[in-house]
Order: sequence, then structure tokens, then C-alpha cells
Amino acid sequence: MLKLKYLNIFLIIIIVLLLIAIFSCDQKDKYAGKYAEQGEQLQKTSEIELKDNGQGVWRVLNDETSFSWSISNNEIRLHTKSGGIIIGKIKDDILEILLPGSKIKYFKRVK
Repeated sequence: MLKLKYLNIFLIIIIVLLLIAIFSCDQKDKYAGKYAEQGEQLQKTSEIELKDNGQGVWRVLNDETSFSWSISNNEIRLHTKSGGIIIGKIKDDILEILLPGSKIKYFKRVK
């Protein structure tokens, strides 16, 4: 009887972990792609690429910076290599990124 109780608890834990893994992978696939900066007077060409493995690249002209990213409640978090976190919002196919100094940049999905 005791073994059956532990087996049930073990199965429930496995099912919960599998569901968490399935839903977290789905979000990464949903938002992975390239996003181009939007605005009226763009002086620089800026692009963000979100890869489905949780890694990303931010390109400005010939310069690029890699980061990791995560999604939670329609909020994207870009984790820089130096330990900083840049937070943005996701609205349909638009990323609204809040940069240090309270400057907001918009990126529209292109691929």
C-alpha cells in the first residue's frame, strides 16, 4: 500500500514536470525569429534575433551582442553576459524594449 502511494506521487511529479517542459518550449518557438527596429527616423539599422534555444543576438550596424532570453506573462527578459537584464513587453508581433535611461525601442517581427 505504501509503495502504491509513493508511485502515485512520483507519477504526478513526472506529469507536472513534463507539462512545464512542454509549455516552456512552446513559448520559445512562438517568439523565436528576427525583429527589426521600427521608428520614423532610424539612423541605425538595429535587429534582434531570438533563437528557439533561448539564445539571441542584438545587431546594430556591424556590431552584435549575444544574450539569453526568457518569456513570462507577455514579458521578455534579455539576460546580458555582464549580468544585466533588459525587460520588454510582447504585443502581437512587436517587442517593446525598455532601455536604460527610460528609452523605449520597438521591434517588429520580420521572420
